[in-house]
Amino acid sequence: MKSKELLHELIHSLTKSEKRYFTVFTSIHKESNNYVKLFNAIHAQKEYDEGAIIEQFKHEDFIRQFSVAKNYLMNLVLKSLSNHHQKAKKSIELNAFLTEIEVLYWKGLYKLSHKKINQAKKIAEKYDMNHYLLLINYWDRRMEDYVSTKILNEDVVKETQLYLQSYNRQMQMNFLIKELEKITKSTIKTTDETLRPLRKIFDHELLQLTEDEIDNFYTKVDFLFLKGVGYAILGDQEKELDYKIRLLNLLEENPHQIKENPLRYASSLNNILLYYYFQGYPKEYPIYLAKLDDVELKFHHAKASFYDTKYNLEIGYYLHLREPEKIRKTLEEMEKWYVTMATVKSTQARMICEYNMALAYFFLNDTKKCLKWCNSCFAHFDMKVKKFRHDLAISTLVVQILIYIELTHFDLAMRHLDVVFTIARKNKYSKIEMSIFKILKEMIKLEKTDGLINNISEIINNQGAPFINLDKDVMVYWLETKGA
Repeated sequence: MKSKELLHELIHSLTKSEKRYFTVFTSIHKESNNYVKLFNAIHAQKEYDEGAIIEQFKHEDFIRQFSVAKNYLMNLVLKSLSNHHQKAKKSIELNAFLTEIEVLYWKGLYKLSHKKINQAKKIAEKYDMNHYLLLINYWDRRMEDYVSTKILNEDVVKETQLYLQSYNRQMQMNFLIKELEKITKSTIKTTDETLRPLRKIFDHELLQLTEDEIDNFYTKVDFLFLKGVGYAILGDQEKELDYKIRLLNLLEENPHQIKENPLRYASSLNNILLYYYFQGYPKEYPIYLAKLDDVELKFHHAKASFYDTKYNLEIGYYLHLREPEKIRKTLEEMEKWYVTMATVKSTQARMICEYNMALAYFFLNDTKKCLKWCNSCFAHFDMKVKKFRHDLAISTLVVQILIYIELTHFDLAMRHLDVVFTIARKNKYSKIEMSIFKILKEMIKLEKTDGLINNISEIINNQGAPFINLDKDVMVYWLETKGA
């Protein structure tokens, strides 16, 4: 996106309440009137057209330095947003406290500044925000010579050292999470390639601690998350579920932390629901799915990630129940929402959403929409590296292959299957998966499915609990249409 269009994106991202607040915010300052006009003009444009804006305000003085006017308006909108959301998140509130503390310090109003320090520290301690506690203590140490308190500098220094130690643990745990992501973004299959780095993570000194030995909330959350996902890769289902339940319990015992960061809670629910998905959707699944409806969301970033989780899990569950009407309803909601939020999604999030929509349309036998989302999903895959989310790329290609077989477009089917073999060999797919691909190849060569359907059905029915890269559901839905 070009820099000149960023203001347009910012203005169009505002909610109704944010726009109302901007109107009130700017009404206080008469000099802002011209910028309100500019705001309204940009807001009226669905697509940004700078030439039309310049033409509209050609008789206004501010148009002579239009880049300055745009920059001023952007800062005005950002100040309005900061004020409006000051109480929405404790991190935003603490940033405001730190600004006030420093301004008061430089004005020589030390007692008032120190009062703000104490207020900020209470919030940061309640939410276990070590990075803010370090900044607050920095000003606490600078303030000591100017206020009559009983706090000794050496006490503040010792306190700061404890915060540093705790923060260092938090960062180390975060680095371990990043190492785990390198594994899970490629595959969640148990192989020598995944076990070696996972064992290295599990051998880290922080992973030798017990939950009670970890003092920071965020470090504890990452510890439980890492253990839960790690044991999933190791295939220890009992420990996997135990750690995932413990993480959810920790979050639910701290509702103020869920309110501050609802995505951690959504992620925790997602991991438990994925566990139950691989157990065949037992009775616990809808109980945890319903919990997603109780999460309060305020920001686009949170909504984008949260609704990824919600819609993907709902589609999967309704596919399992074979309830086409609920699938259609969820797809309709998901597509409308997805189009408006696509720009704030990661590549992985896009691939997952688009694949699930493609799979749902495949089940509904809507070939046109299925192929649309298949093509979009595969476009995110890097064919040079052939690594990142190759499981989604493979499953998407197989959906297309099955459609082309049904349409008797065997040349297209073979072309896509050649890509499947390239990716599968690169990532050392299992014998089970490769045998399915070989049977598909035989079908395409013979230009018929008769006599080979039962071979695939037998493989799918005999497939055990271990993860595979190819989504089993793709084959299951297709086999159902064949009466297999």
